[in-house]
Amino acid sequence: MQQQRTRALVESALLAAIGVVLVLVGYYVPILGTIAMFLWPLPSAVCVIRHGTRWGFLSSLVTGLALLLFMDWFTVLGLWILFAATGITFGYTIKEGYSSMTIILLTSVAFLVGIVASFLSMYLIGGFSVSDLLDAYVSSLGSASSAVEKILGRDSLGQFGDLENLKNQMLRLLPGGVLAGAVIQSYLSFEVGRRVLDRIGCHVEPLPPFSEWILPDYIGFIAIASFIALILGQQYNNDVVLLIGENVFSVMCLVMFIQGASLVSYYLLRAGFPGFLVGLAVVFLFLTSGINTLIMVVGLSDVLFDFRRLRYGWVDEL
Repeated sequence: MQQQRTRALVESALLAAIGVVLVLVGYYVPILGTIAMFLWPLPSAVCVIRHGTRWGFLSSLVTGLALLLFMDWFTVLGLWILFAATGITFGYTIKEGYSSMTIILLTSVAFLVGIVASFLSMYLIGGFSVSDLLDAYVSSLGSASSAVEKILGRDSLGQFGDLENLKNQMLRLLPGGVLAGAVIQSYLSFEVGRRVLDRIGCHVEPLPPFSEWILPDYIGFIAIASFIALILGQQYNNDVVLLIGENVFSVMCLVMFIQGASLVSYYLLRAGFPGFLVGLAVVFLFLTSGINTLIMVVGLSDVLFDFRRLRYGWVDEL
């Protein structure tokens, strides 16, 4: 028993040190930092998987305390809430044997809770609101506009319109953006973490191949309802309905594009195209205005009618 506690203590301390390195790299190193951010939940998750939730929490707490040597406590508090909540949830769901989709969804919820808690702590302790942060961001855009005009021309920022309107639009779409960001962050952390955990002997069941993704049909009805709410909110000048419609519809647009891209990749792979070219095609479709809207409509149709019949059995491996 004593040996087990000693082993848990040593491993938790080591994982806490690794967590400090990952957070510092993610916060200060431009390129590697992007990858390191997706690894932030891993040290706490590994600790939870190997020794339980209590040790995972203590390991994340030590990580947060160690970060105080390099950052101000206000920044550390926000970061700690994020990686502790997501890491402990990620590890717990894996330890309990939940399905891959459940792991991603619950980790997304933990990420959302962490974001809300971080914003709340900033407001209660530092007096900063989300609007204040957006003000600083918009102000930085305004400061950079003169330099951009010199490089790209006077009309280069015309697409953004008035910066105050940009800020208001960002505020309106913030809930949908945070929700979409939480799911994307959780998915990428899952894919990166699954591969790392597999190397230390912890196998996590992967998601189906991207070409076999299919969403429940009720997601399609939610997308249609959000579009109707958007139209009704504009028609009857109802701000509450309009706000809900805008946020849900913005998320559904991304979801429907992903579903449409899955359908396109399925038929491209069946036609014999290599996976690398299929990936490039998906990126091209996403970046091409007009075509990406068409892919969203295709995705909505696939959710409603299931063209590949994925809900009725497995398709052949591609």
